[in-house]
Amino acid sequence: MSSNVKSEQLSAIHVVSGNLVPMSSKPPILSSTNHWNGIVLEQHYLPAFECPELCLQQHSINIWLGNSCQIDWRLAGGRLHSTQMRRGLVNVTPKGIPTQARWHQEIKFLLVSFDSSLFKRVADELIIGSYRTIEIIPQRGVCDRQILHLGMALKAELEAGCPSGKLYGESVAIALAAHLLKTYSGTRQLNSEFEVHLSKRQLRQVIDYIYDNLALELTVAELASLVNMSSYSFCRWFKRLMGLSPHQYVIQCRIERAKFLLAYTQLPIIEIALQVGCSSQSNFTTLFRKHIGITPKAYREMI
Repeated sequence: MSSNVKSEQLSAIHVVSGNLVPMSSKPPILSSTNHWNGIVLEQHYLPAFECPELCLQQHSINIWLGNSCQIDWRLAGGRLHSTQMRRGLVNVTPKGIPTQARWHQEIKFLLVSFDSSLFKRVADELIIGSYRTIEIIPQRGVCDRQILHLGMALKAELEAGCPSGKLYGESVAIALAAHLLKTYSGTRQLNSEFEVHLSKRQLRQVIDYIYDNLALELTVAELASLVNMSSYSFCRWFKRLMGLSPHQYVIQCRIERAKFLLAYTQLPIIEIALQVGCSSQSNFTTLFRKHIGITPKAYREMI
């Protein structure tokens, strides 16, 4: 068994041999490995292939990007099924269920895989009563606009070099995990109520912490811990009170501080990038242009 398979790309258990193997026959053309917490996104472009029976280690989503194509598949050694996939359709494969597939032409898709601990934390918030396992019902060829929207947003962020930082990926991971549990969970006792009563002082504490630490790589879990909340509850509470998700608010703060520094200081742009939490000048330029419409250099010259 190779010890570095997981670091290179998403992996699964080969049912016949018991070995840990890559989930795909070829390396991804795009991968978020080491960029985000709780979620990994890969983009694949594969030739015709018959995939061996694999047992996934994480709950996973497949978002179809290519042309219409027939996929033959079976789950847990059951009978063979066929699904006509077309652009935008989604497959959902739970962890621990042996799955096998084959296709007869080139295919292109996004593969999204969740960290089990993140999924468990979201489930703890959503599922009422005790349970031993989180049951996700397999799906093939479903139209799910929420998954498609979030998946394509992750792809665009990754292609841009992840200028929004870890907070963005973590926030999308929480939203996707909650959507899977609400939409495709076999557990129907879901908590639809949301009653968290925290003070204005606690909200001020979170906001002050964000302002004081804009240069750092903030995470949802870190912000949630300030008020002793789970990441999922924190995201809902924060958006309800502020009208923005935590990552949207942090980005807004970073842009506003960057505008001030560009206008009222002579700091080099790379120094401003680091002070507002961007890992490089190119990431800062991408983020700034996305939200303001021009580059930081052009903005400074306009003032």
